[in-house]
Amino acid sequence: MNKNNISALPAGRLNKTPLLLAMMIIATGQVGVSIYLPSLPLISQDLGVSPADVQLLVTLFLVGFGGSQLFYGPLSDALGRRPIFILGQGIYLLGTVLCFSMTDNFTALVLGRLLQGLGAGSASVLGRSVLRDSYSGHHLTKAMSYISITASILPILAPVMGGWIAWHFSWQWVFGFVLIYLSCILTIGYFILPETLPYKPQKFSFTQTLRDYGSLFSNAQVISSASLNWVSYLGSLVSVSLLPFLLQEGLGLTTAEYGQVMIIPSAGLMIGSFILNSLNKRCSVDILIGIALGIMTLSGLWLISFDTSLFSLVFAFTLLAVAQGITFPLSINLLLAPHTKKVGTISALSGSIQMGLAGVFGGYLVKSWVTNQHSLGVFYLTITLIMFFVLLWNKRVRSLINDG
Repeated sequence: MNKNNISALPAGRLNKTPLLLAMMIIATGQVGVSIYLPSLPLISQDLGVSPADVQLLVTLFLVGFGGSQLFYGPLSDALGRRPIFILGQGIYLLGTVLCFSMTDNFTALVLGRLLQGLGAGSASVLGRSVLRDSYSGHHLTKAMSYISITASILPILAPVMGGWIAWHFSWQWVFGFVLIYLSCILTIGYFILPETLPYKPQKFSFTQTLRDYGSLFSNAQVISSASLNWVSYLGSLVSVSLLPFLLQEGLGLTTAEYGQVMIIPSAGLMIGSFILNSLNKRCSVDILIGIALGIMTLSGLWLISFDTSLFSLVFAFTLLAVAQGITFPLSINLLLAPHTKKVGTISALSGSIQMGLAGVFGGYLVKSWVTNQHSLGVFYLTITLIMFFVLLWNKRVRSLINDG
């Protein structure tokens, strides 16, 4: 094992060093997803592009984010976490420079966002891999609950910062802020990020990587566990993509007011994480996810039952956030806990499909179906039902593995 590794902890208190490093890594990717969302109506107006076209700035980032993870995961398993962090964040920084320097050219913005996504894909893979390298058992679940706050709260808090910057300066300076932020993270990571790979680096094999992905696609444990997170994330992305238009263009909020309002759902994520940490040792995974699905059902019914208003939209989204604070760490733990090797590859496959599905279906849904409060409520109920059936499938898979 590399002498710089952070080793897995014995039973006892949680060593927060790997956790803080993973949160730092995860943060870079999540900020790129949503900090620009309050600025989409402004970009649409200033550059003379339609709301549907401006969604490309979200869709292509997610496509790059998801697809690049298939590359970063196996490379990090073979070569180590640290060099892949530097490579990915460097590409991310390059895309941000392009966006910031060419804000008057929509085509350049689209290309820059794609490059940002291609670089940011390293963040999701490495954040989860560092945790699995460093923790096991209930420590892993607890660490994942903290990561769930980071991975879920940032898509909500980032628009707060993005809306404030766009209102007080300009939407162009949102890209400037991200440029400064990434430069700091890359510098800090370069100097303090250790290597957590729990075995010696090895030669990368493209053929073996294809075989590994083929095997994972046929692994019911991997696909059923990951699907819980895929569906939940789609619900979150559709919400944060639609709400800027409903609240700003529909209800007349400014970008700054929108950002302030979006602080409220972040409390839901913390409540969900608190519920999970309080009940984690006393309740089974199935019961905890069942509680979350009940909360999601209430959220959807609320949107359908009441007229469109600021309170209804924010309250329902907060309920969804509570549910995601519970389900995200559980789904990642179900996915990674049975594995000690190929963790980066598994994380890559899960993250790639998650972002790919969210990018493609999220953009389609916001454009063609989920366009108002009522349809958002129906959408919440739909994803709740899908997650329920996926949970039943995953429970059966776990039972077969235990019996075998």
